Amino acid sequence: MTDSLAAWDAAVTGAGRGLGRGVARALARTGMRVWICADHEAELERTAALIAGEGGDARPCVVDLADPEQCAAFADLVGEGAQRLRTLVNNAAVLERVAVEHLSLDRWNHTLAVNLTAPFLLARDLVPRLDPSGGSVINVSSMAGVRPTALESAYCASKFGIEALTRCLALELRDRPVSVNTITPGIRIKPTSLTEEQVSAVAPQERRQWNDPDRIAPAFLWLAGLRGEVSGCRFDARELTEALERHGPDETLNRIHQLDEARSAEWF
Repeated sequence: MTDSLAAWDAAVTGAGRGLGRGVARALARTGMRVWICADHEAELERTAALIAGEGGDARPCVVDLADPEQCAAFADLVGEGAQRLRTLVNNAAVLERVAVEHLSLDRWNHTLAVNLTAPFLLARDLVPRLDPSGGSVINVSSMAGVRPTALESAYCASKFGIEALTRCLALELRDRPVSVNTITPGIRIKPTSLTEEQVSAVAPQERRQWNDPDRIAPAFLWLAGLRGEVSGCRFDARELTEALERHGPDETLNRIHQLDEARSAEWF
C-alpha cells in the first residue's frame, strides 16, 4: 500500500513543540524534507536543530496562522520550494478554557482562525501542489471534535469543524489519489497551548502523566504515506499504532476497509 517516504516533502504546522515537534521529527527520520511552522521562533529553531542533529532536513518558517496572509505566504514557500510534496499535517491549535459568557469575540475568532480557518486555507492552497501521484492531508483533531466540554466552546467548535471539513474535502477528492483524515492522539500529551517556558511551572507529578509523542509516531507515518487508500476517516493514534504493531500495515489497511464498509456509503 504505502511506499517509502524518503525524498518526499511534508509540511507540519505547530511544529515548535509537543505533538507537532514529535511528528516533524518522525517524518524527518524517514528521509522526508519537512517544512515546519510555528509562531514561536525560539521553539521552532529548537525543532529544526533537533531534526538537523538527527541527520534530517527541516525548513523552518515563523508563521502566525491566525493571519490569512501569513498562511498564504507559507503555502507559497512550501509549494515553490518542495520538490515532491506528499503530506500536509495541520497540527497547530490553541486552547483557552473560559466560560461562554466571558469569551470575547476576539478570542473566539482567534481560536477558529488558527484551529479551523488555517487548515482550510493550507489544504485549499497545498492540495493542488501535491505530487501528481497523490498524497495525504492529516488534520489533528481531539476528543473535543466529537464530545463537547464545558469552558472549551471555541476549541470544541473548531474541532467539530475540522471533522466536518475533513469529510467534505475527502468527498471532493474521492476521485483523486489523495487521502484526507483526522487523527486524535489517544494518549495524554502536553497541552497544546503550553510553551516550553510555561511547562517548567507545571507540577512534576502532572508532567509525568504526559506521554512522549514518539509513542504514536507510527500512526502519523502510516497516514502520511497514504494516497487515497483510506479517506474521510477519524483515527485514534494510539489504537492505530497498536494495530500497526500487531497486524502490520497491509493487514491494518484491510481491517480498516472492512470496518468502514458499513459507513462509507454514508459519505461516498
